[in-house]
Amino acid sequence: MLPKPAVSLAAVAGRRKATLELAQHIEQEGFSGIYCPSFGDGMGLCEALALTTHEIPFGTSIANIYTRHPTDYAQTAALIHELSQGRFRFGIGISHAPTYDRLGLTVGKPLSDIRQFVNDLRAGTGQAGELPPPTLATLLPQL
Repeated sequence: MLPKPAVSLAAVAGRRKATLELAQHIEQEGFSGIYCPSFGDGMGLCEALALTTHEIPFGTSIANIYTRHPTDYAQTAALIHELSQGRFRFGIGISHAPTYDRLGLTVGKPLSDIRQFVNDLRAGTGQAGELPPPTLATLLPQL
């Protein structure tokens, strides 16, 4: 029998408690993971998952590096990593132009920005505590 896939899960206003109950059910059913997109506060949902699940790996599918300061991300990621006893996966990425336009963001070069973000994230390790290794959402060059 094939293993069950990971599930994408977002918490929306008015349904957050039900979302956590669903996450517990997903864990009981033996799915391989839960991954939270950036809308609906993926980091906040991951923090709640750390406290309401026990074995299932979970993480951010892509946390946008431009919407929070690396030090702030480091503090939250370290907290979730510790509370979950290492089950948290910190997926980060740069999102896309429509998001930048909607948020009024001016961004630089994606590769150098993500490198700088990871360096800045790691710089906060001492104060924040142990960080999970970041998982980078990247695109391959066009062939």
